[in-house]
Amino acid sequence: MNFCVAPCLTLSPMADSCPFEAIRLSFTANVRIPLGPTAFTPGGSVSIASPHVEIWLQNKQVLIRDQHTAHGTYVNGIRIVQQTLLQNGDILTLGVPITRSPDVPANVTNAQLKPIKAMVTIVGV
Repeated sequence: MNFCVAPCLTLSPMADSCPFEAIRLSFTANVRIPLGPTAFTPGGSVSIASPHVEIWLQNKQVLIRDQHTAHGTYVNGIRIVQQTLLQNGDILTLGVPITRSPDVPANVTNAQLKPIKAMVTIVGV
């Protein structure tokens, strides 16, 4: 059985995302969780930075903040520029699609040129 005891957030990949395994984050008081390329396996998107965002629980709300990244963070298609409330069912996008060019290393797959795009599920908040 796979469930959360503490408040938690799950990021599940969307069909048009760079492929990754679903991520579950459990929250404890006053802890901000950084997410960057290594959190999204296998492969990872070349569109995201390290760290790309931080996510935390505050007053029974899940908040997210972009870490001043070049390609941005989007909630439901809107680029966030300050801490933003995440809600169950939101679509979170980290980065933007990258166009293949001579500057992109040959070992980078077409899937890795896609941004991370995930459905947000929040439990226990």
